[in-house]
Amino acid sequence: MNTPRTIPEWAPLPATRWRPAEAAASLALALTPVDAGVHLGTGTAGQPVTLPAPTPEGGCLGVLGESLFGRLFALRLLAAGARVTAATRVPDQWRGVALAAGERLTVGDGVGRWPRHAPTAPSAGEGPAALVCDLRRPPSAALAVGPWRTVLHVTRNPPRRSAFWAGLRTVVVLDRQFAEVTERLLGAGAGTFTRALEPGRIAVFRDDRAESVALDLSAGENALLTPGRRQRERGRPGGV
Repeated sequence: MNTPRTIPEWAPLPATRWRPAEAAASLALALTPVDAGVHLGTGTAGQPVTLPAPTPEGGCLGVLGESLFGRLFALRLLAAGARVTAATRVPDQWRGVALAAGERLTVGDGVGRWPRHAPTAPSAGEGPAALVCDLRRPPSAALAVGPWRTVLHVTRNPPRRSAFWAGLRTVVVLDRQFAEVTERLLGAGAGTFTRALEPGRIAVFRDDRAESVALDLSAGENALLTPGRRQRERGRPGGV
């Protein structure tokens, strides 16, 4: 027969006051997503590489290459919940993206009044606002000042003394043929890195580091980006 267990009374616990952490400590405890952003491709060690967008603090991105990358980036921003405005010299090339995006994509030949809505976090309100521009003249960097705003300029050769390009923290170079322009913008080391790119790889320069990346492109994305044309070699985008 089991003997009933006697549970002793708990001794009175000392009173404890829970108080907010000091400001510095609470900053230290803030959680920041690792490699948060839009997926770009795969690094040399097999790790996923992302571009910082959309982000709570907003920001600008520069791309040296063909306008097709702007459409690819727009597709991935749309998938992340953003509303995208395309300021483009080739509006016809956006037809496939427009069919998939519906009212979340606006295509025009200029920046106009952007953003067209108050940017918010994904899944809240209208969502982030993104501007993708392939015009010769880059947009104003001031447009990216504010939360959940992303401004991207894609071009083969940015104008000299461009305030937009001078202030960039992230630059993507789509091919080693742009090594000379890369060197002009980012210095000799960046030019050398770009010249050494293997075929099919792109360069990502951010802050004080450079990465060689294999761009990931799905068959579905390729079909939307090149409507009415035969698919190009898988994983390697073409464009105008």
